[in-house]
Amino acid sequence: MGLFGFFKKENEEKKEIQALPLVVRTENVNDTLAKISSKYNIPFSNLDFEITEVKTFIKTENDHEFIEVDEDSKMLLKNENFLRNEKNEIKQVYEIKIIKYEVSDFELIGKIEINEKLKGAKFILSPKSLIVYSDILFEKFREELNKKKIRNSLLINLFDEKMNESIEKTVAKLRIIGSLECEEEILLCKGIDEIPTVQGEVVYHYKKNETAVKKELIYPVKAGEILIEIKKTKPGKNGRNCRGKIILAEKVKDFEIPSIGYDQKTIKKEEDNEKIVFTALKNGYLYNDSGVFVIKDEMEIKQINIKTGDVTGAKESDIKIDVKESDALKEAIGDNTTVETTTLIVRGNVGNSALIKCKDLKIMGQTHQKSKIYTQKGEINIHKGYVEADEIKITRLENGTVRANKAVISQVVGGEIFAKKVEIEILGSYLKCYALDEIKIHTLKGSENKLIISPAKVLGESIDTDKLQKKLGEIKRDLKINIEEYNKRLRVLKENKSSVNELKKLYLQNKTKGIKTLPAIIKKLKEFNSFKQKTVELKEKIEELKQGIKEMKETIDKLQNAVIYAKILSLSPWTPYNRIEFDFVEPPIKLTYDTKGNEGVCGFKLKDFGNIKKIVKIKIKENNDSGS
Repeated sequence: MGLFGFFKKENEEKKEIQALPLVVRTENVNDTLAKISSKYNIPFSNLDFEITEVKTFIKTENDHEFIEVDEDSKMLLKNENFLRNEKNEIKQVYEIKIIKYEVSDFELIGKIEINEKLKGAKFILSPKSLIVYSDILFEKFREELNKKKIRNSLLINLFDEKMNESIEKTVAKLRIIGSLECEEEILLCKGIDEIPTVQGEVVYHYKKNETAVKKELIYPVKAGEILIEIKKTKPGKNGRNCRGKIILAEKVKDFEIPSIGYDQKTIKKEEDNEKIVFTALKNGYLYNDSGVFVIKDEMEIKQINIKTGDVTGAKESDIKIDVKESDALKEAIGDNTTVETTTLIVRGNVGNSALIKCKDLKIMGQTHQKSKIYTQKGEINIHKGYVEADEIKITRLENGTVRANKAVISQVVGGEIFAKKVEIEILGSYLKCYALDEIKIHTLKGSENKLIISPAKVLGESIDTDKLQKKLGEIKRDLKINIEEYNKRLRVLKENKSSVNELKKLYLQNKTKGIKTLPAIIKKLKEFNSFKQKTVELKEKIEELKQGIKEMKETIDKLQNAVIYAKILSLSPWTPYNRIEFDFVEPPIKLTYDTKGNEGVCGFKLKDFGNIKKIVKIKIKENNDSGS
């Protein structure tokens, strides 16, 4: 620093000394400090203050001006009705002595957190704070926290009952342990929460799945489900925040409770001071019959499409829907429509990208190639799309896809079938049929069909052969690595057993005599115990891996047996160029046979010839069963 710089600093310090201390009255301490900083050219960070006096003023709806709170009116500041009245106002004026900031051995380091709407504030006190216990520590704490509150425009000596309790607890800790071990949370103030206004409204719970874009046609409901709720209007109450400002509750809007007609046999009405609730007494769908709500089990409708809306959530509600549209040129279930119900009868066609989910299904028309159907039990006239079922009967399969436990099909003209058991009355050409137990064909007319016994294809992802083999290999490798690690650990435990026992003996002797054992010895014992425990856990893991390998091999064996006992039967003479195939899980090999047209009436199965398995022909008995 040059000579002129020295004189400049000296002049600034003299100016600060001449200006300070300065006693002022203010409602906003931060603004006042900023003005003093500017007026006397004193850096803001060099300013500090002491609170010398606090005056609280109120103005009621009967007053034209603020009046100072005296002993008689002080109780109003704790009166809930007074505080919630929006026409009452509160403010504070502070007399402060502005001084130069000086570094001291007392500093509260931390941060203030103020919640939404300023309804509460807390100070998170850091262990890095400079605090030395003394008899006046409580007063110093309170004064410093009040200064922090004032800097954040929070009222002091109001809404702060909990602050004093928090300070006392913190001071007590400091008196006992001498310093803070972790952060301490001090509640600075807690205002009066507003009580929200409840606006009157009608909530149609049965429309919960409906959106502005996607309308619902049928509203499935269950017994005990709330259908309609009328919330009665209830005025709220204002609150007041930690700055003394009112928090207005929402004004009550006009609302008139509507009259709702309902069937008392199927719907129950309950009313109290807050609401009116209409509840379903049975499963079914909710129907508005000329202004009267009723729950029904069955419904007849012309069509279900985008205009009428979807039917969702009705699968578990015991609802029967009969869609009457039977015109072959129209769609009973429209494009991009979703239908979920318990029982569904469709007297016509199912459209493009339609989705059906039900327990019992009957489709008298045809399904679009991009439609998807999921049912437990179903009947379809002409199927071109995708169906997944427990049991399914199809009159004519035209290049559609079927996944089922049991599939019975009258006529097949191309397509794919994945089922445990398949029965086909008349088989044309270009079918891919994957089965687990049996494929039975009554009349075979075509060619280029693939008839395959394949557990992997039928069971799908649940028994992916590639994943199964990969997983089995991974478990075996993991088992080998863990066994090697376990054996190494056993050797270490054996080699260190005698020395560790000596350390344990020494530790117990010291404990009996009240002598403190060296930390290094205790550390050694803890490390050995931890090592031993992990070795035990490793042994348990090895047993789990062995069990996993056993279960996986059992699964593979069951699937192999399924292939061995499965049959592919034709009750009419075989035509040429049809492929017979049996797929193994382990090893993943395929045995195939292509028909020549001279096989006659027979079936095919696998036969074990010791080291090799072959596809062999089997006779068909008169009762349509097979013999060897």
